[in-house]
Amino acid sequence: MFGRKCTLCGGKLDGRGICKECGLDSSKSEKRYKINQSSCDGEPLTHVHREDYHIPKEDEQKRKKEQRMSGGQRMENRQPEYRYHDDAAQRRMSKRERDKDQKKSVAGRIVAVITIVLTVAGIVLSVIEDHGSEISSWVDTEFGDGEGAAVSEEYQYNPYEYVETSIPKTGESAEYVLSSGRYIVGIHLQEGNYAAETQDEFDTVQVHDSVNGVYLYEYESKADNHLDDLRLYEGAVVTVICEDTVTLKTDNGQPDMQPGTPNPITETVEVGTGEIKRAGTDFEPGIYDIIASGEAGMADITIYNGEGEEMDTLGIYLGEDATEGMGFKYIVLPEGAVVVRTDGGALSLVPAETIASEDYLGFYENLY
Repeated sequence: MFGRKCTLCGGKLDGRGICKECGLDSSKSEKRYKINQSSCDGEPLTHVHREDYHIPKEDEQKRKKEQRMSGGQRMENRQPEYRYHDDAAQRRMSKRERDKDQKKSVAGRIVAVITIVLTVAGIVLSVIEDHGSEISSWVDTEFGDGEGAAVSEEYQYNPYEYVETSIPKTGESAEYVLSSGRYIVGIHLQEGNYAAETQDEFDTVQVHDSVNGVYLYEYESKADNHLDDLRLYEGAVVTVICEDTVTLKTDNGQPDMQPGTPNPITETVEVGTGEIKRAGTDFEPGIYDIIASGEAGMADITIYNGEGEEMDTLGIYLGEDATEGMGFKYIVLPEGAVVVRTDGGALSLVPAETIASEDYLGFYENLY
């Protein structure tokens, strides 16, 4: 081996022909080694590498021949493949058929929409037919000005529709000139059928009658108001808001009125501008007339129940040239009620002359 070098790395060979550098046994025939060669040598660059490259070429050719010989039998046992069946079917469909299918799809959607619309319309008509009067009443209460006519043109709200109590048609004529305040029918006013005469289009007459279910808020500029048909039953609370006065007239006033109760409160309470005064702490609970002394301003009144929870609030604009006049009659101030003069001139709480009851908190419990 003297003078020979390794054919792999060029290293020196020992006496047995084994390379001292890489360990290659050069004593064997070099024909058995193929350095830097692969089974893909000689193939085109675009050929696909075979997984059976290790099979000798002669064996590979033999195997392919056997496959060709038995290929017919295997094809008979193989299930047909339809990998692109859906796409092919779509391509085979003619344009006329596609247009026809599209038209069917669009027509189906239109029919579905029409069906839904007709169903909803039927439900709405059924509700209006069964509850038209209630809907009209609610719309008129919420929005005013006869908006309920959009639901039923023939329906007109009747506040006395469910009243079972009747007022005698005969009685005596009576006339009351009232400033802003609250008045109890049967104590301050006779029971009867009244017509109201206002001086300003926004002077209001309100009726709260929880016994007979009559609740009115009437003023001249309100469409279809009941100012000429005020049926005041005994026990109802009439609230008047006006700058000057409102006149109530009746031809069937019932003379049997309760005498009322003398007011046990006798002391007047002064409330200055910016002052806060509480009934039971700063003055005696009771029923007062609030009188302004000069410049117009707000008087805020808050009523609390026995648990100290807010029960009712009232904001009154009183004073010179105020829209609600110089005073407000019959303000019921139970224990804990708060009176605040936020601005304007000072206020005076003057005890009312005649009261309906000393149950001050019960007044608000029965008011609504």
